[in-house]
Amino acid sequence: MVDRDVEIRFVPWGIANNFGNFIEIHEDLPKANPKLYRSILNHELRHKKSNSFIADMKVDMRPGVKTIELLKFAIKRPNTWIQFMPFYWQKKKGFVMDINRTILYLLLGSIFGAIIYMLI
Repeated sequence: MVDRDVEIRFVPWGIANNFGNFIEIHEDLPKANPKLYRSILNHELRHKKSNSFIADMKVDMRPGVKTIELLKFAIKRPNTWIQFMPFYWQKKKGFVMDINRTILYLLLGSIFGAIIYMLI
């Protein structure tokens, strides 16, 4: 499932991001784990067809691709850890913010904060 209208850019950071008219994918992913690469690319392409938040929350990896494979890939490459940050700065793009991840982290922080407040 490759959409010819979307440019795929291979970059040395993160895992994968869809910026609308282009998708960034870590340059090592196709060689290191082709099956995981195809699953992640399909996931990123789904962002064009559906609500971005819903696409992010779905566990839509193809059968046989386990989350442990993604974690192994990320652990071996510290430059992929930027993927888990809600916002960051890039020289070319400037300030980049993932609104879905920001909302999720704020929600989790609020829940933990409420639990800690109730325990005190």
